[in-house]
Amino acid sequence: MKQPNIAVYGSKSCEDSVRTVKYLDDHQIPYEFKDVDATPEYQDYIASLNNGKQVTPTLQIDNETFINPSETDLAKSIEEAASAR
Repeated sequence: MKQPNIAVYGSKSCEDSVRTVKYLDDHQIPYEFKDVDATPEYQDYIASLNNGKQVTPTLQIDNETFINPSETDLAKSIEEAASAR
């Protein structure tokens, strides 16, 4: 199975972002981290995906958006995206 493209919009000071990145790292799942603190334009972008709310982490897995998913939901979403490839 080919890995899906994963972008994590988050903050290094956000516990949920840290949890998500740790999960991806622990499972050796490649992703791109987009730091909303270092690049404030990302805050506007994730707000446009979340009905005006700046929720971190916001993930894009291929072309689907996930707002602060649990580890179970994250694993399921990655598996579904990988099997669709």
